[in-house]
Amino acid sequence: MLLLLRSTIIGLLLVASFTTARETNRSPHAVILQYHHISDTTPPSTSVSPAVFKQHMDYLEQQGFHILSLTHITKALQEKTQLPDKTVAITFDDAFRNIYTHAYPILKTKNWPFTVFINTEPVDKEYGLFLNWQQLQEMGKNGATLANHSVTHNHLVTQLPDETEALWLQRIQDEITTAEARILKKTGQSAKHFAWPFGETRPPLRNLLTKMGYIGLGQQSGAAGIWSDMTKLPRYPMATPYAGMADFRLKINSLPLPIKQVSPDSSLITSLKNPPILTLLLDEGQFQKNQLRCYASDQGNIPVTWQDKAQKQFSTRATKPLSVGRSRYNCTAPDFSGKRYFWYSFHWLRLTPEGKAVD
Repeated sequence: MLLLLRSTIIGLLLVASFTTARETNRSPHAVILQYHHISDTTPPSTSVSPAVFKQHMDYLEQQGFHILSLTHITKALQEKTQLPDKTVAITFDDAFRNIYTHAYPILKTKNWPFTVFINTEPVDKEYGLFLNWQQLQEMGKNGATLANHSVTHNHLVTQLPDETEALWLQRIQDEITTAEARILKKTGQSAKHFAWPFGETRPPLRNLLTKMGYIGLGQQSGAAGIWSDMTKLPRYPMATPYAGMADFRLKINSLPLPIKQVSPDSSLITSLKNPPILTLLLDEGQFQKNQLRCYASDQGNIPVTWQDKAQKQFSTRATKPLSVGRSRYNCTAPDFSGKRYFWYSFHWLRLTPEGKAVD
């Protein structure tokens, strides 16, 4: 009798544990894709060819992915309401004209929603590489969310000489509100979603964005979930060096690694702490902890050190100093089937000795 009772209790605990793990997969999650140019003639670092873009879209359709608007997804993440597995949002930064020429016809044919993040100054000045307001208005009537990417697309993370923090934050707030007002006037849309230029941000800017009532989008890779920071949601940058179909399939099927706590909060690297240490606290999930690996930009696999026996918290650090500019630590772990990866990325920023961000 005691043996039967003991077996029953153990069985119930195993079911509860398995249910908790499965809930990580069931909780709202989505992959957000980020494109810039859709062209054969623009810089490969910010471009995919029209043929590759079509391959991406056809794969999503053939494999039964759910293409939802970015605003639908972010609302679900905020409210923790369900999204279907294999949910995807398609986004474009900078409002380049080749989006209209090469991407829009495909998306319109499939009747899929998408988002264009607009830096308004080049659109207003009718620079040749950029969309005009008439094209944006047309796309807005056919499934496009038209969102904010600032006025000038400058580096927002650095203060001007002799600029106080208060004046800096006011300048950035003016930049965001001016662009939002311009988009509203020209298109009738005000989504209050802001894509950080270059994916760069800092804690004071993220706090400002929250106070303004905006959702922020970054450029660090990974799937978005209920653990994600709503001031810098992850997106997978799609560009020629990492837009091949093998990489695309891996990323589009990824899940958010459930990170409860991140240290440091700021992405800025100081000369005294380079290479920087990243410490992450994990929530429960259906992934193989013993297969968790982390990688640094241009360095490959980097050491992972568990901070506790239960393997809930770990730290990772590059083996060499990170270069000036933007870098990432990516941490991944396979699910129990080994077919999908849980993914988290942290975006680092190292300024020049003069304190400037570089393109």
